[in-house]
Order: sequence, then C-alpha cells, then structure tokens
Amino acid sequence: MAKIYHPDFFRRPGHPFTPPVLAEAKRHAAQDAPNEACGLVVSGDYIPCANVADDPASQFKIAAEELAQAYASGTLEGVVHSHPGGPYWPTRADMLGQLETQVPWAILVPGEETAELACWWGGKRPPVFTSDGLHVPRAFLPQVSDCYSIIQDWFLEARGVALMDMPRQWEWWKDLDTYGSLYLENFEQAGFECVSQDPDAFARLAEPGDVYLMKIRSKVPNHGGIYLGEGLNLEHIEGCLSHREPMARKVKHITHLMRYRG
Repeated sequence: MAKIYHPDFFRRPGHPFTPPVLAEAKRHAAQDAPNEACGLVVSGDYIPCANVADDPASQFKIAAEELAQAYASGTLEGVVHSHPGGPYWPTRADMLGQLETQVPWAILVPGEETAELACWWGGKRPPVFTSDGLHVPRAFLPQVSDCYSIIQDWFLEARGVALMDMPRQWEWWKDLDTYGSLYLENFEQAGFECVSQDPDAFARLAEPGDVYLMKIRSKVPNHGGIYLGEGLNLEHIEGCLSHREPMARKVKHITHLMRYRG
C-alpha cells in the first residue's frame, strides 16, 4: 500500500513528539499558562523544565544546569515550548534556537486544561514528489511549510543541494530595517544569480530548477517558486496547498528569475 502523506504533517504526532510525550507536554503547557512552558524530549521521555526567562510570558529559557542534566541523562531528541495565545508558528528566535540544538522543536498552544500541538519543525518533511512523479500537497504554515521550505526541499530532493536556512519572522518584509530583502540578499550567498528581471524574457529564458521571485503586497520580493519545465511552476502561497500551475499565469507578476550556480 502506498504511503499516505497529510498536508498538515507539521500538526501530527511523530518521533520524537509521540502521543505519550505530547500528553505530558500538553499538561505542562496548560499548568504553566499564561507563561510559556518548556521541556525537553530525552531518550523518548518528556522532561519538564523551569522557564527562567526574564519575561516568561513572551519567551522561554532553560537553565544551563537543567540542560546539562538532560544531556547527561540520555540523548536529547527534541525541544517543546508553548505559545500562550499564539502564534501557531515559530518566531525567528525559535528558528535560531532549533538550528543551534540541531533537534526538532514543537510549539504547543495551551487552553484551560490541555494544549494543542500547533506545529513541529526541524525534522524530516514529506517528499515534494512521489516515486510516480506526483506532487505531494502541503498545507501552509509560516516558517514551517511555506514557499522557501518547498524550494529548499525541491533542491535537496531533485538536485541533492542543501540550501541555507533563513531564520525569519512571519511578514518579515514589513520590517525591512531589521530583515532587509531576505530573498535577494541571501540568494547570492546561497549560490544563485539573477538571470533576468524582464517579464517578457522569462518564458524564453526559464530552465527547469530556476527560482522565480515575486512581490505580494511588499516593497521587496517576498515569495518564490520553482520552474519545473514544460510550462509548469511549483509554488506554495499563503492560504493554499502547495501546487503546480502554468507559468503563464505568473509571468507578469515575476520580478526576478534566479538560477542556481552552486
């Protein structure tokens, strides 16, 4: 039987966030609300930790001593913390923390008696295409399953290229003084060059694997997709499942055609 992939994969239990681990973490999150709760998954068990942040209602910090004890007691497999009242996705600080630990992270949003698994990230995501060449649709969630996530996964799956991570806030393009033009400023470092900024030339110049950039209610390019060839693009936009569609629908909105050179 073919494996079934769910569009909202990031909200479903899975290693290391198993149902028993999540049950304990959810109780902890509800008890500690309105402060952020935090804990570690060590060798398959959830270990609740004290939040020693200066402002525990809006951030979390685990004491170095507790971290050291956790590392000494087994293998660190995951980090869990809560976002009372949201958001349901990671902040830039969360993304930086996950990259530092190099294990998956999960976010819970607590209610009165329990909590909801908002998302997890930092682990293996579903494939972009099945072995039959069919696209596996994904639900949209900022920083977890979005336009840059699918670009990263396509390059790893199709080209064996691991593109750099870009820790970011949702709607980062509204704070350009802090984040700048995230796509344009990082793509050169990631090994891309701009092939063209002329919409009339895109259809003629585009090659499979080229990344196109667009501006969506933004002063800078804040959305990207991949040209697959044969007139089709692959993209993931807010409010939609990831999907393929004809390039002709996008050409007039594209601002940059980028090509990976390595």
